[in-house]
Amino acid sequence: MNEETKLKKWTLTRWKQEAWKWCSEYNRRKDTNENGTGYCCTCQKQLHWTQGDAGHFQSGRASGILFYDNGIHLQCKFCNGPGGGEQYKYGLFIEKRYGKEEVTKQQNMKWELNKYSKQDYQMMIDEYKAKIEAL
Repeated sequence: MNEETKLKKWTLTRWKQEAWKWCSEYNRRKDTNENGTGYCCTCQKQLHWTQGDAGHFQSGRASGILFYDNGIHLQCKFCNGPGGGEQYKYGLFIEKRYGKEEVTKQQNMKWELNKYSKQDYQMMIDEYKAKIEAL
């Protein structure tokens, strides 16, 4: 099966997973040095981007916040995991980096629902690949 046929057969869920893969990589790498090392946005633990998560300030896998880059940053697995719950510290990070208005904006975006088409996901994938290349 050629690549084009395979892509046509992908479900919307599969397209979303692929878009998230590239979004996650970009957002884990965007604040790292040339060696791929950065800091957890909530506890400041130093880690390589491959060892961390693309943590969200606001949760919501189906919401308008999922692909919002200002709300996704390198986060250690403890801070992003169950029981880690460092949302307050993440909020302080967002406020310091982007301003108080951004915190409120993201809290509201959590409740928005975005419906994406296969074409939307393909554009996102292409955009994230280009962003990664530009790092």
